[in-house]
Amino acid sequence: MGWLMSFTVETLKLLAMKGASKHFVPVSTAEIGKELEVSQQTASNRIVALAKRGLVKRTLGTKGQKIRLTRDGIGLLRKEYADYQEIFNASEPIQISGVVSTGVGEGEYYLRRPGYKKQFKSKLGFIPYEGTLNVKVSDEEMAKLEQIPESKHVLIEGFESDARTFGEAKCISVRIDGIDCAIVLPSRSHHQQILEVISPLHLRTRFNLRDGDKVSLEIER
Repeated sequence: MGWLMSFTVETLKLLAMKGASKHFVPVSTAEIGKELEVSQQTASNRIVALAKRGLVKRTLGTKGQKIRLTRDGIGLLRKEYADYQEIFNASEPIQISGVVSTGVGEGEYYLRRPGYKKQFKSKLGFIPYEGTLNVKVSDEEMAKLEQIPESKHVLIEGFESDARTFGEAKCISVRIDGIDCAIVLPSRSHHQQILEVISPLHLRTRFNLRDGDKVSLEIER
């Protein structure tokens, strides 16, 4: 199946370079076939296959078709990009940059739960300050998390308490200006561009941070 993935990425990359990662663009299968060095029919079949897999959206009209990559299609290209980053920067720490953003206050509630506190202490080596530092990042920066091997993901197991269920999460150890921290990735989070960072310190006070200030998270490979 490796050759199939290669064809998929190759076709998505070509479409993205034509602007299809941002908006619908007119696509000629004859032109795509020529650029991919395949027949027009093969190019047409590839695009149909991408649409069936939910990697692109197509609109058909009297003047031909227009195509746009879906979130899944863009995600597949980002994963490919992350793989190349891993190959060529394997010995360097990963740097994820973002800006401080005010959260909705949920972090404090969850970090007070004894079921989480005990696991943070035993698995991360610290009891976090009861509140998270929320860092807003771009899709490109978020994609860098794909470079982190599963072996570096620390599982925080879910539990039941006070007649309710608390979900599991994964943590990734990071450092901010030499301070040990961790990114918390809740399994049910919908905040796609927000990284929640925990630390034994109140990071806003420690670094005199305000909304909009830039921060860099360093992750050892």
